[in-house]
Amino acid sequence: MTASTTLLLKISRTKKRLSSNTWYLPIIIVASAGLMIYLSYTLRAISMAGRYALIEAEIPVLPMPPSDDTLSHFQEKPAATIDARIPLVLLTRDAFIFGTAQAFAIDLTNVRSKFYVPHVEGAPNLPRLAFEMTKWMDMEGLDKGPKVLLFVPTEEIPMPIIIQCMAALKDTGLFEKVVLGGGLI
Repeated sequence: MTASTTLLLKISRTKKRLSSNTWYLPIIIVASAGLMIYLSYTLRAISMAGRYALIEAEIPVLPMPPSDDTLSHFQEKPAATIDARIPLVLLTRDAFIFGTAQAFAIDLTNVRSKFYVPHVEGAPNLPRLAFEMTKWMDMEGLDKGPKVLLFVPTEEIPMPIIIQCMAALKDTGLFEKVVLGGGLI
């Protein structure tokens, strides 16, 4: 009988030794952290757009920069000037309205100096705007001057739509610079 008791005691100790493994908790923590990192990178890659970039926008400044009194005597020169004949595109909730800056300032009541391109199903109709502006600029002789456009969205237009419209206007090839105007309307 003593042999079986000794055997039972050894089996009991072996079971205790096999079940008290302290490596399971760290392995589980490291494995779950690795899985979380892998899933987060995978979800980021899936949710990212195929093409993203910054849209360059110009901020108008004074044409006469202040003088530099330091040793370098740096002199700033304006890249382009905004005058009365510069094209202006106004983005409203319902349509694009375009004309010269003079048409929106001095000739505001003259409806013949502004042109209207309605949106299609609530989305900006950028191809038609580019087509109409090309015809208008050729007719007015504006394609020979500096290729600068003043783009003025109204306050209820969300920023992603403004960015999309600015990028599309730059991609038309009609303009080299798109100046974002605010507070004019």
